[in-house]
Amino acid sequence: MDPEQEYQGLSIWEQLRLLSEWSPLLAYGQQFIAELDPHKKSIIVADACEWLASKTRATKTDDELVKLLSAILRSPQGEALVRWGIAKAEEVK
Repeated sequence: MDPEQEYQGLSIWEQLRLLSEWSPLLAYGQQFIAELDPHKKSIIVADACEWLASKTRATKTDDELVKLLSAILRSPQGEALVRWGIAKAEEVK
């Protein structure tokens, strides 16, 4: 089903509830846009992914995977990896 059609039948109150439920993604987006440091941006993305994983109906595997990846990004080695990747991408420009 087309997502646009799926949400057309919702009342204004249902639409507001849906917007309210998913508004944290807007906050993560705003934080991401405002942040200049690439490592801090990766932490914001990790936080958003953790939030999204918590919203899925899938097994807890996705939650566990995202938490582990987030922990890696927050470690000194994860920060070094992000900064190394950014540096390599900059070299290609």
